[in-house]
Amino acid sequence: MSKKSIFGNQTYMDFEFKFNTFPVYFALLPMSYVLPTLYIVCYTIFVFMEHYLRRKEFIVNSQIFLVVSMAHIVNLFSFFFDYLSNRFPATGMMTSWCASNNHETLLIFILASHFYLDYLAMGFPFFMSVLRLIFMVYPNTHKQRIMKLLRIALPCISIYPVFNTFFMFPATGECRQLYPPYEFGSIFIHYYGEIGGLSNSPFLLANIAFWMGSTISINLMVIFLVAQARNRGSHHVQYKSRKSRRAELSVTLTTFAMILSFLMRGICLQNLYKNQYSETKRTWTLSSNSTHSPYTLHYYQCLMYCRLYI
Repeated sequence: MSKKSIFGNQTYMDFEFKFNTFPVYFALLPMSYVLPTLYIVCYTIFVFMEHYLRRKEFIVNSQIFLVVSMAHIVNLFSFFFDYLSNRFPATGMMTSWCASNNHETLLIFILASHFYLDYLAMGFPFFMSVLRLIFMVYPNTHKQRIMKLLRIALPCISIYPVFNTFFMFPATGECRQLYPPYEFGSIFIHYYGEIGGLSNSPFLLANIAFWMGSTISINLMVIFLVAQARNRGSHHVQYKSRKSRRAELSVTLTTFAMILSFLMRGICLQNLYKNQYSETKRTWTLSSNSTHSPYTLHYYQCLMYCRLYI
């Protein structure tokens, strides 16, 4: 436990959480779209399974449905652990508990799970785009090819985040006070004792750049093939029915929504990483030898707030 940990600090132990504060309202804002999303995902899976159990047939392509469902579920779990590691601590909800209880293993588990799910969620937009490309290139044998791909890709996607979080395995978690513009009682989960003093930021930036670039490239190929097929009047591409067009539009919007989500996070993270703070990792203090103006300081503070809630 480091000197900056709030564990055992009586002032933090006596801290009283207040609901009527800006960080609380700001943290609850995403619930306006997460709860409806959760309902839609659960309802969609229920309808899919009910139809299969009754008629013993799939109403949509089961392989695409599996990947899309897994992508949504992973994102929902990532959102849940993001709340536990970032949003709830910043509101002061966990301050008294964290100061009174030394749960180092639990804290590092929450943080590592958040990072793991974050990396896992990045692979699915690319995977969905590859499936669409296979549909275009192999219209008659896509089922067999996708089945083979699923057997290889799903285990690989599940394992690859470990190579980006391995340095956290021996680390220890603790709670620390957030710096301005956050008020007293707003905390964050910090890790120390990691392998080689490595930080998550370079891994995250590299993954964002790789997955986003790869996904955009695959989608550009798909768009090109669709335009080419339409110009030739190809009958292999099923754009005849309204149902097919709606399904294709849904997958397209889902893919680009995923791209946009980590694009925005990447922009904020890149700005923070360029102006790295003295303690790196997940502490957000400006370097002691920097000579920034008050306006620049406020700019960094806004970035800090955005990074926490994106």
